[in-house]
Amino acid sequence: MAAGLRQRILFLLLPCISIAGCGGSEEATTNVVPRAVYVDTLTMKAMVCDVEGEAPLVNPATGKRTLMPGLYCPKCQRWHPLPPLDQINRTPNATKCSKTGVELVADGPWPE
Repeated sequence: MAAGLRQRILFLLLPCISIAGCGGSEEATTNVVPRAVYVDTLTMKAMVCDVEGEAPLVNPATGKRTLMPGLYCPKCQRWHPLPPLDQINRTPNATKCSKTGVELVADGPWPE
């Protein structure tokens, strides 16, 4: 009789244990919004913004859609706006720095 009671208790507690185990891992995760460097195409000023939607993003200072994802030139140490996709596909040097000719990279020191 004790073995049958033990099985019933485990049968009743198993869903609770499973739910508690699943819920615990979800609660531990945080909702971190990814951030990236964007360059204002009018002022050429780089800034760090939350990654939201499609580019160009709205510049919070001006309210205009002028922020494009940035690429960094390690030689001139400046952030440049990512060219439009059609320009990247048509122009062989679209992802090279216009001043130094060095290939632009996605990572670099974040602007202040």
